[in-house]
This record gives sequence, C-alpha cells and structure tokens, in this order.
Amino acid sequence: MAEENEDGENSSGGRTAAQMAMKRIAEKELRELRKWQRRKRMAIYGLSFAVVFFTLFGIIFSIKSNLDLSRNMVRSPEVRILGYDGALLETIKGHYSQDVSLTTLPERVQNVFVAAADPEFYDHFGVSGADFARIFSTGEAPGSTITMKVARSFFKRKDSGPGRHMQEFLVALWLDWSFSKKTILRSYLERSYVGRGIFGISAASRLWYGGPAERMSLHQAAVLAAAISDPETFNPLYYPRETAEEANQILARMGQHKFIEADRVSALTLLEPKLDVQYEENVLSGYVVDMVLEEVADIVGYSSRDIDVLTSIDWTIQNLAQEIVPEVAKLRMEPRGADQTGLLSISPEGRIRALIGGSSYSPFQRNRVTEVRRSAGRMIKIATYYYAMNENSDPSQWVRDNRMAVGGWRPINPDHEYQGMISLREAFVRDVNTVPTSLADHFGLLNVREFAHNIGIKSPLSTDIRTVVGLDPVTIADVTAIHALPQNSGKPAFMTLINKVSYTGDDYAEPLYQRVDPVQEKRLTDEAIQGSYVLFASVTDPQVRLDRPFAGYGTIAGGRTDAWYTGFSSDLITTVWSGNDDYSRMDVRGEVELASLWRLFMLEAHDGLPIRSMVRASSERRREGDGVKDLWKMGLRENAN
Repeated sequence: MAEENEDGENSSGGRTAAQMAMKRIAEKELRELRKWQRRKRMAIYGLSFAVVFFTLFGIIFSIKSNLDLSRNMVRSPEVRILGYDGALLETIKGHYSQDVSLTTLPERVQNVFVAAADPEFYDHFGVSGADFARIFSTGEAPGSTITMKVARSFFKRKDSGPGRHMQEFLVALWLDWSFSKKTILRSYLERSYVGRGIFGISAASRLWYGGPAERMSLHQAAVLAAAISDPETFNPLYYPRETAEEANQILARMGQHKFIEADRVSALTLLEPKLDVQYEENVLSGYVVDMVLEEVADIVGYSSRDIDVLTSIDWTIQNLAQEIVPEVAKLRMEPRGADQTGLLSISPEGRIRALIGGSSYSPFQRNRVTEVRRSAGRMIKIATYYYAMNENSDPSQWVRDNRMAVGGWRPINPDHEYQGMISLREAFVRDVNTVPTSLADHFGLLNVREFAHNIGIKSPLSTDIRTVVGLDPVTIADVTAIHALPQNSGKPAFMTLINKVSYTGDDYAEPLYQRVDPVQEKRLTDEAIQGSYVLFASVTDPQVRLDRPFAGYGTIAGGRTDAWYTGFSSDLITTVWSGNDDYSRMDVRGEVELASLWRLFMLEAHDGLPIRSMVRASSERRREGDGVKDLWKMGLRENAN
C-alpha cells in the first residue's frame, strides 16, 4: 500500500509539474503575443501619428505658400493694360484700398459693415457651424463670418472645394487667435471687393463719392456694404434704387442690433444713393478698361502689388474704332434717332481686337457689347441654317415654306409671301420665318437650341420658336461669335479680352492667368462651311466693296428699335449695332448706315495686310490647328497673342 501511495504521489506530482510547465509555456506565449500586439499598436500609432503630422505639415505648408499677407502702405497698386504686342496702353490707379485706418474712421461707420456682414463679429471665434459644414461642400460662396471672408482674401489664387474650404477655416481660426478684432475688420474693409474692379472702402469712397471714407454718411457706407455683399445685384451705378433699398435694410439691422438708435433709422433712409462718381477720360476706351478691371478682379482678387494685363487688343484697330464710331454715330446715326452705337471686332479664334461699348462712355452705362441683350432678328437665324447644312450641305436643297403651326406658333414671313417649297439659299436671302421654324421642327427645336449655345450664343434662349426666328434678345458678342464659326474651321470661337495676367516685374514667374485655347469640338463640317459661304455670298451687297474677299449683311429688328450689320474677312469678324437704351424706335438702316460704318472700319483695319481668300484662310487654320496664326502672330509667340 505504501508503494502504491508513493507511485500515486509521483504520478500526481508529474502531472502537476507538466501542468505548471504547460502553464508557463502558455504564459510565455501570451506574453509574446501581448508584446507583439503592443508593438503592432505602437507601429499603427506611430504610422497614424506620422500620417497626421505630415498631413498637417503639408496643409500648413500649402496654406503658408498660398497666402499673401503683404500690405502696401505707400500707394495703391497700379494695373497696367498692355496691347497684344506688349505695348503699354493704359495705367489704372486708385482701385485698391491701402489706407483704411480705424483710428480715423468713425465707429458708427465701422458698425455699418459689421451689421451688414456679421452682426456677431465681436462675440465669436472667427468661424461658425455653417463654416465647418462648408468644408464638406464644393460651393464657391465665401464663409459666413467677416474673419472667414478675410481669410479667403489672403490666398494668392482663387479656388473652391473641400480642400480650400478647410484651409480657409484653419486660417480664420488662426487670424482670430493671432490678431485683434479691429485688425481683422481693417483687413476686411481694405480687401473686400465692391464691384467695378474696386477693392476696399477707401478706393470706393474716392471713386463713387468724391471724398475719403471718413466723410461717408451712414447711408453711403450702407451702399458700399450692400455692394460688397453682392457686387452685381447691388451696383449703385446700374441699379441705384435696388441698392438704396438694400442699404436701408442694412440700416434697419443696425437698429435691431443696437448699433444705432432704432428711432434714427427712418431719418437715414434714402430712395437713391448720393453719388459723385469720379472718372477720367482714358486713352483706351472706358468700356475696355472696365472689362479688364472686372476680369482682373475675378482672376487675381485683392492685390498689394502692381499687375500687368496683356490683352488681345490691337491698338491700331482699337484707336481706329474709337475715332470712327463716335464720329459716324454723331453724323449719321444720331440724326436718325439712334443715341448709341457699338462695335466688336475679333480674330477668328475669338481674341478681341477692338471693342466700343457705346458711342460715348459713361460709368453709369452698361457695356452694350457684352452686357446688354437686344433683338437681333435674322442675325441669329444663321444658327438654324448651320444645323441644317451639317445634315445636308447643299444650299440649293428644298425646304418647306408655309404657315404650318409649330408648338402653337404660326410663323409669318416679313414679306407675307409663301411659296410652298423654297431653296435654303433663297430662304436665307428673303429672311423668311417659316423655313427656320420648319427646320427646327424637323431636327428638334431643343437640339437646334443646344447647338446655338454650343456655337457661341451665351444669352438665354427660349424653348419655343422664338429661338429660331430671331425674337430672343442677344448681345453683340453673341452675334459676332456665331459668325466666326466658318472662319475658325467650324469650331466655336473662344472669345476673350485677356491673354495673360502677371505681377509687374515677375517676367520669369508663372503667370497668374494665361489664355489656353480649349479643345473645341468641330460644330460645322467642311461641307457645311462651304455651304455657309454660299449663303453669306448671296446676302452680301457688292456695293459695300472692300479691297479683299469678304461677306456681310445687315438687318433691322425689334420693330425698328435695333439695327445690325455683321461681316468678316479672312482675318477679322466685326459686328456693329445702333439703337437706344430706352428701346425707342429709330430710322437707322443696317444695310445702309451701319454697312457704311462697317466698311469704313474694315478698310482701315486691314490697311497693309495681305489679301487672302476666306476659304483658304479657314483651310489653313484647319490644317495647322493654330487659330492664332495670321497677322497677329509675326514673331510674338512669347506673348501668346
């Protein structure tokens, strides 16, 4: 029995030892596993930290490299406007505020802008919940607070999207942490865009009120605040009553937020702004200057550095237009009841060579070439004929000429004659309404409408037959663009005024903007181009007589409210228009008075240029794929002329 107990004890002890050994092995494996897991977690934490660190470093570096915190305390920067060849045409001064001082600007005037843009400005940390949500959006609207708007103004280049929104959010937090509210407000008053190429309240006050910002009334300040909120809608020069009403609403908000006594608001309101606009007669047309300044404002934003703007303007041609248009308008158009005449001349690929936005310049008048839509009649019917010739390029093809109703409309021909069937060429010559309507019905009105937009008409078009019979109002730029189509090898003209924008003196730095011709889809077949020349030749009056091949025709539209003439040579497409801003009737004839003006301009504009066939010039552009060729190339490639 003793031996059995001993054997049992030995057996039990062996099992215990084995169990202990197994336990130690398991514990060791568990320790190794935990050690490996700790190392794995540390590696993950380290990698995550590195990713976060380098991401933040990249964001901070990107933000820092994209910010321009400079402030020119000496003078307002200049905008130098250059011709296509780099020659200085005009130097514009005083459109950028550099001298806003809150020590001299009355507190009540400061509060106008705070009440208009951010009534809680002095109480928050520079951002709002809406600004955080904006990080995840792709909208182009600025942040909701004054600090966010200032943050956006410090970036060198415009951008939008979640990445830029996050950068603006971080910069706004940094601004609010690093600077006083007054410093941020001063930057807002200096850098905000007011419209018309003007930045900041000091420049706006000098140009619109004829005095320093310190002398502005509360209503005048409210007008500027309204313009800052929406420079297009609340432009006091174009929309005085609407802007004054918005200014009155801003004054009312001042009363609500206790910035002024509520009982003073009604005494401060006005029906129209008190303006004393200051402007100079420039060597270059004021309409061109305004276009340049507004486009530069959109491209560059606020700047404390001088800016060079290389335009596509040919000074010889522009100067010619500035001399001829006012003179002819005074002698021939005004006696026939037309107060305004406009002209646009472009090269086939769309570069603007000369522009006259009206017979005489006034800052209170809109540019009639690009901003005012007028009835154009037959001048936009060509879009439907283009579409038809893409399907069948024969100008002699037969089409229906009767008063068949289409979409509830029954077109009426100007001569009240209907032949049943008519050739496409004769329909274009007679300027009938039935044929474009019939063609649009056959091919699909919406298809024709989309085609018209694709070939260069930027103005809104109706969804009914008004689109194809010339009842939709369009701009001079629209008419010119669609008539450039054959000369640009069937591709839409990319119409621009500016070729390049850069800081003055930074000749070797990357430009802030450089025109790059987009890859355009061919919208007119080679056969249709040939057919379009037949159409244009059929309506060209040989008595107009240029010294080279050309095509051109005119019309009266809108019940004699508008007169047009458009035409082109191998190198220029030019449109002239006459009418009145109040849409009153006049007696100017497109194919007489305007044809005479067009001829006089085109003869002088082509002086000394080689005579070329329009067909040959178009085919050369097609073969070479270079729309900038022709007379403006000549050793000027570095200017991307």
